[in-house]
Amino acid sequence: MSEVQAKAPRRMDGEVRIVDNVFVKMIPLTSKGDTTYGHAHTYDHITLLSVGRVLMKHDNGQREFTAPCLIVTPKGIKHEFVSLADFSLLCCIHALRDEAGEVIAPETDPSVAANYTRYLTVQE
Repeated sequence: MSEVQAKAPRRMDGEVRIVDNVFVKMIPLTSKGDTTYGHAHTYDHITLLSVGRVLMKHDNGQREFTAPCLIVTPKGIKHEFVSLADFSLLCCIHALRDEAGEVIAPETDPSVAANYTRYLTVQE
């Protein structure tokens, strides 16, 4: 277990939270070499690298990032992250959106947030 994990106030297990139409998914990479699934979005989005160091591989090449930093990925760019540290923590952050990339309002239908979370878990 890394020093960062040992000091963490709770488990960092990839949980998802949705508050005020903002989706946040923590993505822990618990060992050097751990990789996220390659995927693309239909909208621009931000990934917060809060701990560690990663290599981002994307359609236009690759780039290293060291925490703390914000990584902006334009829509349509397929990307994945590889941990270059013993522990890295990414947080994917964006507004709730439909499959076409349009912002949706969960207050119009109480099931939207639950369905959206389930959709992302399967797709990403």
